[in-house]
Amino acid sequence: MKIPKELMFEYLLSLENYSESHPTLKDITMKEALEAQKKIIDLGFSDQDIITMKSDKLILEYKNWKQETGQ
Repeated sequence: MKIPKELMFEYLLSLENYSESHPTLKDITMKEALEAQKKIIDLGFSDQDIITMKSDKLILEYKNWKQETGQ
């Protein structure tokens, strides 16, 4: 079983927002990233599952998703 793509995309987006945010917003964006990670863990996945799922194909799909949804 794989992590649902929408949930993985939410997680990747929150990490991207964190890395690009102004220092005064780092706490807020980190909280969003941790909340997305918690959703994945609550489904029974581990940090290793998150790492394993990351691939060039997933990143390309994520970029397309971001463009399609206007994120």
